[in-house]
Amino acid sequence: MSDESKLGSLRYEPLLGRIDPLIRSESGIACNIQASSKRDGLFLDPPLFTRLTADAGLSQMAKRHLLSEVNSLGIAWLGDALAPVDRNAKETQPISLDKLKRIASLQLEQPIDVDSFQGAAAIELQMVGRPFQVLANSRRSRWTPALPVEITDFEQVAKRVELLRVLSEGKCPIGAAVAPGAVYEDLRFLIDSGFDFLTLLVDIQFGMAAGSSLRLASFESTMEQSAKAVHDSGNKTKLLVSTNLLDGVSMYRCLQLGASAVSIDAFLAKAKPQEVAPVKDTFGSVLSPYVPAASISPMAWVGPALTRLVEELRDCAVYSGETKA
Repeated sequence: MSDESKLGSLRYEPLLGRIDPLIRSESGIACNIQASSKRDGLFLDPPLFTRLTADAGLSQMAKRHLLSEVNSLGIAWLGDALAPVDRNAKETQPISLDKLKRIASLQLEQPIDVDSFQGAAAIELQMVGRPFQVLANSRRSRWTPALPVEITDFEQVAKRVELLRVLSEGKCPIGAAVAPGAVYEDLRFLIDSGFDFLTLLVDIQFGMAAGSSLRLASFESTMEQSAKAVHDSGNKTKLLVSTNLLDGVSMYRCLQLGASAVSIDAFLAKAKPQEVAPVKDTFGSVLSPYVPAASISPMAWVGPALTRLVEELRDCAVYSGETKA
């Protein structure tokens, strides 16, 4: 039985809770992760993000095509800043870099580089991996829960969080990505260390193909223990969840279980159209270089697919009767 089938049905408000719908607040699903400055932060509406830009081994051009599609919908993405575009390169959809909701990634053995935070909406420390070893994202050992190499006691994690706050001038929420191991204990430790958000790596999508996925933990037990850890801590730490959810209903149910945002990676892998076989050489193909071809992004299917997903997600919020506080 898949995790999707074990999610169960949505949770609904009773009829008495739906009295006077016209004067109630508008139904919403947005996620707001505040920075220490309280003026800045990462606002996700819809509450979706992607790690494909960091985990799927995409080329720089493929990343640009993907980001040009998700950018218009306000979806956050993890990774390094995009390299400057060659002026001779033809961009099908130029990206406005100042509007990208980039989550800067900081690896275990990576020294802190302030320049890498420029323009980032948030900073996420990758608390997984084997330091100084290059392993394929498809290998389970690549996602081993771990601490940064210079950490020798638990207090230094909190000091590292504060250092990142200072270097980012308090404008960026500081988060950590962790593979669910000892879920409750690990999350209580990270929450007490001062992180603003935590990304739970339940499933890793290491490629754009539907089968390029690695399951690291059980979704149900991870969500249950994570929600309990946040509740017991008394903090308002946000939970972002990377897991294989393929439609708006299952994603909204994940939000009801305690997540603040969910990944779209498995959804995109499933929605990706099959590759079209190249046309064989014909007499017409000889003349084709003289016929101007329409410039179509290879990721043109992403925008319409995500638009339908967001619509379904919002429909679930309205149908369930839950409203934004």
